[in-house]
Amino acid sequence: MKRIGLFVSVALAVVCGAAKAQETFPGGIVYGPKAAFKIAAPDGWVLDNEAGVEQGLPCVLYPKGSSWAEAKTIMYAKIAGTGFTEVDKFVATAIKEMQKTHGLPKRKVVVGKTGDGKAFFINEYPATKAYSQWERVAYIQLPNAVAFIVLSSRNEADYKKDAPALQETLKSFAYMEVKGEKKDE
Repeated sequence: MKRIGLFVSVALAVVCGAAKAQETFPGGIVYGPKAAFKIAAPDGWVLDNEAGVEQGLPCVLYPKGSSWAEAKTIMYAKIAGTGFTEVDKFVATAIKEMQKTHGLPKRKVVVGKTGDGKAFFINEYPATKAYSQWERVAYIQLPNAVAFIVLSSRNEADYKKDAPALQETLKSFAYMEVKGEKKDE
């Protein structure tokens, strides 16, 4: 009888612990109205499709052993709104909106190709007195859409340590055509 009670207690602890765990994955798909893309979490990171949902971020990444709320560095991936189909126009608007708190970014600090050969560039947004986060944003032109991945750190030391994770994520990037999407001819 004691063995059955012990077994039930252990089973309940495992089930309850699993119920509280967030959904983390090695990779995932980011969907937008005009495009989608796949990415994978870099080594030592996880991809979480639940933790950022309340903030409008269905794809967030953070170091293993941490959480979205507590991590010193985080990333999130999105597709720009339907009003933006060209990366240069999206970036110009983003810089204009962020200039008051971020100042002007260091533009195109890294330029390269994603895992599937799409061109990307990364702008750097150092912390300012008005905004304490250190950020890097990768911008990728997709057919009729713009994808972007943001890396944000609470301090410069963590930023410098974790910045390579953004480029690792870009190596896994793969565009996916959205069903019903019009192809350019």
